[in-house]
Amino acid sequence: MKPSKHTPLLLALISGLASAQNIELPELVYEEILVTGGADAVRSTAGSASFLDEEAIACFDQTDINELLTQVPGVYIRTEDGYGLRPNIGIRGATAERSQKITLMEDGILIAPAPYSAPAAYYVPNVNRMSAVEVFKGPSAIHYGPHTVGGAVNLVTAPLPSEREGQVSLSAGTDGYHKERLVYGDSQEPFSYQLDLLNYGADGFKALDGGGSTGFERNDLNLKLGWESRPGAPVAQSVIVKLGYADEDSDETYLGLTDEDFDSNPDRRYVGSVADRFESEHTQVHLLHQASFLPGWQWINKLYLNRFDRSWKKVDGFFAPPAAGGDYSANLSASTVFDRPDIFARQLSLLRGEINSSDGLSDRLDVTDNAREYGSQGLETELQHELGLGQWQHELAVGLRYHHDYVDRAHRPYGYRVQGGDLVFDGVTDRALKTDNRAETDAWALFVSDEMRRGPWKINLGLRAERIEGEVKNRADNSHRSNTQEVVTPGAGVFYEWTDKLGFLVGVNKGFSPSGPGAADSVDPEESLNLEYGFRYQDGDLTLDAIGFFSDYDNLLGRCRVSDAGCEPGEEFNGGRVEIAGLELTGDLVWSLNDRLDVPLSLAYTYTESAFQSDFTSGFSQWGTVRAGDELTYTPDHQARLGVGLVALDWQVDLAVKYSGEMRDRPGRGEPTGRDRLSAYTTLDLSARYELSSDLSLQLVVDNLTDERELVSRRPFGARPNAPRTVQLGVTYRF
Repeated sequence: MKPSKHTPLLLALISGLASAQNIELPELVYEEILVTGGADAVRSTAGSASFLDEEAIACFDQTDINELLTQVPGVYIRTEDGYGLRPNIGIRGATAERSQKITLMEDGILIAPAPYSAPAAYYVPNVNRMSAVEVFKGPSAIHYGPHTVGGAVNLVTAPLPSEREGQVSLSAGTDGYHKERLVYGDSQEPFSYQLDLLNYGADGFKALDGGGSTGFERNDLNLKLGWESRPGAPVAQSVIVKLGYADEDSDETYLGLTDEDFDSNPDRRYVGSVADRFESEHTQVHLLHQASFLPGWQWINKLYLNRFDRSWKKVDGFFAPPAAGGDYSANLSASTVFDRPDIFARQLSLLRGEINSSDGLSDRLDVTDNAREYGSQGLETELQHELGLGQWQHELAVGLRYHHDYVDRAHRPYGYRVQGGDLVFDGVTDRALKTDNRAETDAWALFVSDEMRRGPWKINLGLRAERIEGEVKNRADNSHRSNTQEVVTPGAGVFYEWTDKLGFLVGVNKGFSPSGPGAADSVDPEESLNLEYGFRYQDGDLTLDAIGFFSDYDNLLGRCRVSDAGCEPGEEFNGGRVEIAGLELTGDLVWSLNDRLDVPLSLAYTYTESAFQSDFTSGFSQWGTVRAGDELTYTPDHQARLGVGLVALDWQVDLAVKYSGEMRDRPGRGEPTGRDRLSAYTTLDLSARYELSSDLSLQLVVDNLTDERELVSRRPFGARPNAPRTVQLGVTYRF
């Protein structure tokens, strides 16, 4: 952009005013985009939030965001592949299905492939390259939309270095696991840069009948460039440009097992999934600009562009017999086969490779390539100002964001016969597409907030307004649907510091998750009234938080995925009123045995209860027939993580005990039984680190130390296990 001819005059005027009034020239508040403000700010924020720093990520050398987030109460995870490749994250009862009801960000920028048009997140940044992860709930979440019913997750990249530095990390482990990472950066005022290269993968812990790969490979290349104005400049500014590329090639599948086969060998993979493969590429360009023109004023701008292309070739079921005309909606879904194994014994035998396909179409596996292209781009600007009015200090913020995203779907089915215990392609390459459409959304969002402080009081008031215009174009029949949603979501939080050790908080906000573009008139967006209340206690090295929450959903929204039977992908369903309540406990203590040995202790515990408030029957397979009082699926009553460590000058040992309570696969009441029941289970993780020198360290990590195996999910198709015991040894050299 060409500078205005008045720019030098304005800069001179600002500098002159500062000199005349003896005002210090402004400085930038921070480089990193931290939503919570950092670990110290979390302790006094007027809303619930959690901050996981670089040490929390490095403690178990995490690459699986699911495992990392067990440290945060109020977060629910549905395990799928055992490696965290397809995270299913929910917050405070919001459905965990593909993390579609939470706001995912990188450095405060929306990072899900298409958060409005197709919010199911098939891409999540690799957590191993992050310096922090922030989770915020309740009133704290309304700053960033569009999904505020549960909360938001912000992944924070490493800051630019202030001097030349680098790091090389190498790891190897069981099942062919490997991880290589190189980080190198330098600073020569006013410029700085950092290069971050990450590769990791594994051969997989599952075994295909007849042999074949079940592993994955991921690459992540990121370059961060920075510029900062010289000290004493009349306008303190910084610019950061982030360029990123990531890809994945994994032999992953939606296909699970029958209960009988699971009990015999939970790591088995049927022959029917041998052709399944996921391939993706993600590119991003982010520009972050910060400026302070006068003391107390901060201006933040974000310009971003994300692209994500993926091909997922996976077995969906069986083709319809000729009598059905080959209509894909009449195909036999794999989920139906697993729901009724007594009726579809032949199809199960085909999936197992036990028999050969006949010449009939109905004996042919439908392996569909769910090819999609996603894109998102936008511009966000925010102005912050600190001032005093009377006895109150105010931190005012007003922000405006324009966002556009889209998803282009072209799902092509391919036919495979089972022959001699293997899959044989039938040679037909021109079958009509199952899904051939493009959905896109334009969204304007305005945010205003005021954080007021006076003595022991801190009050946060916020208001978010969005206008969302979406449309879907179906290329198969040239049909077109569009819709417009407008919403205002207010929120307020209060924190009172009763003593220097004890404080109380209470908050309320309106939660919102938009319906998809082109949704039917009968479909309502998801809206809720969220309450939270509790206390925070801190005395030296002891901290304890207890926060209760209650969410009253006016309408719970269900969204059909490709893996759901009896509905079109993207079709949405009203679930009516639902109430969710719970308690979150967080505790940390560092107990010093002597001046050389410390014992850090940590606890994250969540109790949850939920209930639908009305009777209904839904075409959405994950609900079906629901009665008032039925509990939500994949929401355990109890879940906890206990951490115990032993820290010396040059070594450290950590043990994490993780418990996930009993869950339901379908809505219901009372004690779940049979196929509706997912058992409680406990796993132990162990980490040991030794510093050979200030530059060189070794780390041993053992996940699932006792090799506890359980059926943790029946979705997408069939029973799925948690990961077995895995061992990895790593070395890190810093220079």
